[in-house]
Amino acid sequence: MRHETIETDRLILRPITMADAPDMFANWASDPEVTRFLSWSPYTDVAAVEKRIAIWLQEDRAPGAYRYVITERGVGKAIGMISTVGLHHGNPVIGYCLGRPWWGRGYMTEACKALMNTLLDDGFTTLVIEAAQANRGSNRVIQKCGFELVGTWLAPICASKPEPIEKNSYRYFSTPRRSGTYTDENASTIDRWIEEGWEWGIPVDRKAVRLARRGQWSVNLTPTRKVPRWWFGDIKGKRVLGLASGGGQQIPLFAAAGAECWVLDYSQKQIDSEKLVAAREKLDVRAIRADMTQTLPFSDGFFDIVFHPVSNCYIKDVQHVWDECARVLKPGGRLLSGLDNGINYLFDGDDESAVTGYLPFDPLQNPRQMKSLADSDSGVQFSHTIEEQIGGQLRAGFRLEDIYQDTNGEGLLHEHGAPCFFATLAVRF
Repeated sequence: MRHETIETDRLILRPITMADAPDMFANWASDPEVTRFLSWSPYTDVAAVEKRIAIWLQEDRAPGAYRYVITERGVGKAIGMISTVGLHHGNPVIGYCLGRPWWGRGYMTEACKALMNTLLDDGFTTLVIEAAQANRGSNRVIQKCGFELVGTWLAPICASKPEPIEKNSYRYFSTPRRSGTYTDENASTIDRWIEEGWEWGIPVDRKAVRLARRGQWSVNLTPTRKVPRWWFGDIKGKRVLGLASGGGQQIPLFAAAGAECWVLDYSQKQIDSEKLVAAREKLDVRAIRADMTQTLPFSDGFFDIVFHPVSNCYIKDVQHVWDECARVLKPGGRLLSGLDNGINYLFDGDDESAVTGYLPFDPLQNPRQMKSLADSDSGVQFSHTIEEQIGGQLRAGFRLEDIYQDTNGEGLLHEHGAPCFFATLAVRF
């Protein structure tokens, strides 16, 4: 819905016109300090600004377009802009800029709140803003407007500014979000396991890092078998994402071997372990706490390798994960995944002597299965079919290159050689 003006105590937001070009050029569009974090470079003359305004006027005919110049009451000249710069999953993304002479007066917070109210009145329930971490003023504005930080992205500002920067991604929810989701419960459960000495939360020691610096390292995707080194290719200089791979076990070794590393995990304790090892060994590892059931906070085609140990058993929808992996990987990028095949869910806890369970294992649909998980302090887990695990990778745009299977590493099923896990190497088309 197009609104002709939005008024606040001190400001009037009105649609941009061609007559605004001289003010736009003089007040902010030609200022490199203002445009430093914008998706366009400083303009060199008014004619270039007029061409940009012509494009905006065409775009503003589209439904849902909101674009305004910011003016002071009683003055009229354009001192900044605020607009919706696109949609993210149907939610408007707000962008803005303000001329330097007007910084520090609270104008941007006032304008942003006014546009937010307009968008909410028009029926939008979630609003989005992104800001470079280095842009402290913009981050303060966003926080004053009540937005919630949901993740950190590493992405270029635009094609003309190709160097990736850290960008904070914020959301404003018009109604309270549902709390206590099963992924929140799993994060808390894993935090507790780590405090109790969980084997997958014990960071690597100094010796392992020293050896990795010399090229001597190995890692697991599944309980017992080591990943073939050829699956990685030459890891030096590659951008590697450890997806749900916190704990300070694998990613520090990749970093020590020369890779550029990021790790994403929803367990705060796992993230803390990553940061501990990185600080101890002076490794450049960027650890991000985020939920992999949501959009991954990285730009398209950024990574060379995604390393994803067994963890899909803690989420219901694995197709989303494969789709996101395909999105953040470059063409030819490699996805290394550890997966379970559901066999363990046929047994009751540690008693592997008799089949007592059923597949599929979905505790959100089966209260008895949820109770069995609660009784064994196992969080919330799910079985997945081969169609979901391997078929899902193929549907997301991957080519399967190699596969192997593995056991639990202990217990009766292990003693009988029952393969409860498998690992896959897939390459993005």
